[in-house]
Amino acid sequence: MRSPTPADIVAAMATLEAIASRAVLVAVLAFVSFAGCSSGKDRGIRGSGTIELNEIDVSSLVGGRVARLRVEEGDTVRSGDTLAVLAHGEVQAGVEAQQAEVERARALARDQALGPRAEERRTAQAQLKASEATLALAQNELERVGALYAKQLVAKSEFDRAQAARDEAAAKRDAAAHQLRLLEEGYRRQVIAAAREAAQAASAELRSARSKASELVLLAPADGVVLLKSVEQGEVIGAGVPIVTLGDPSKLWIRVYVPAPQVASIRLGDSASVHVLGRREEFPGRVVEIATRAEFTPRAALTEEERANIVFGVKVALSPTGGLLKPGLPADARIESRP
Repeated sequence: MRSPTPADIVAAMATLEAIASRAVLVAVLAFVSFAGCSSGKDRGIRGSGTIELNEIDVSSLVGGRVARLRVEEGDTVRSGDTLAVLAHGEVQAGVEAQQAEVERARALARDQALGPRAEERRTAQAQLKASEATLALAQNELERVGALYAKQLVAKSEFDRAQAARDEAAAKRDAAAHQLRLLEEGYRRQVIAAAREAAQAASAELRSARSKASELVLLAPADGVVLLKSVEQGEVIGAGVPIVTLGDPSKLWIRVYVPAPQVASIRLGDSASVHVLGRREEFPGRVVEIATRAEFTPRAALTEEERANIVFGVKVALSPTGGLLKPGLPADARIESRP
């Protein structure tokens, strides 16, 4: 066997360098691939919570006795369905009284707009003629008594009474003439406007009374399920007291608690996925609320280490699930984080 020449040694070294370069490249590619896979697998911010739904307390603006209660807990209702009927006689009587007041005010406004009737004008004319005749009689009496007083045949008191009677008759004649002139000119614009405004005010009061009466019939404000029935038929309740509580199963959400260092990576509208125990598929959602105040201990039970952390509540609204998810189910949420 011959000893290696310098050329053989150079060729061997080149071969070893090529093998080492390939090994380093393979190692780097493997590390990058592993890091990418790990990053994709662990991407997102995770949290746990409980599936919840929006609740609506249905109450009346007026109190009364529960005359009829048409739903039970667990019933499904549609928007506009009757939930309960209250009995309150004073409210209905108020509507009837206000209706009568509206009719009266409208009739007065129409009468003012039409002006005086022909009968009223004729009556005023007759009163004017009567007052003129009375004035003529009083004037003649004054002239007769005046002539006698000039001859000192009657006392001055008789002359004063005759003069006072003439002045009174003249004043009545002037008042009758003024009244006739007003009737012929019609009612003043201010009087007509006041009557019209009074009718409008009465109509507004009637709408208010009818609005109160409509509160005696409680309708479902939206589609949902009756979660709680707070009263029974025959009970007397006050204004604002919840009668039933509705839940909207199409609007489910979950609140998770995220550590403070990770909150900066979350934005409103970020997509999320929710996984529920017992189902393989994930349900999509999005971030709709991020708490503005930190908490030391969230409502859910956590480990001792997590209790020492400062966390922020993040609300994730779920897309409609078609009834697959139910309120109260524990779930895990993964929020797509942003760099």
